Amino acid sequence: MHELSVAAQLIRLVEEHARRAGAQRVLAVHLALGEHSHVVGDALRFHFEQLATGSLVAGASLHIRRIPMRFRCDDCNADYTPEVGDWRCPQCGRVGRLLDAGDELLIESIEVEV
Repeated sequence: MHELSVAAQLIRLVEEHARRAGAQRVLAVHLALGEHSHVVGDALRFHFEQLATGSLVAGASLHIRRIPMRFRCDDCNADYTPEVGDWRCPQCGRVGRLLDAGDELLIESIEVEV
């Protein structure tokens, strides 16, 4: 049910920005979603479509771009995206430090009709 509240907030923010831009309706929303954000894309899409009914966002497509976690190995200076369950550097086997947590949820752009 986490996706329900995320979808509701997303629609509220998109509508707010669309109104400020003088939009008649929203055509598409482009979202960056971290792999580690604990948000399921299909569930978010479902709730987005259901909650958008009767709003400026009704009928808009939701495009989701996944952002992976990123690490840097201080031993060999490699940047890498860890495999599921294995955070070791693929080059030297040491665990690197976290650069990007992959927990982002960002509205990258909104396409509107004015």
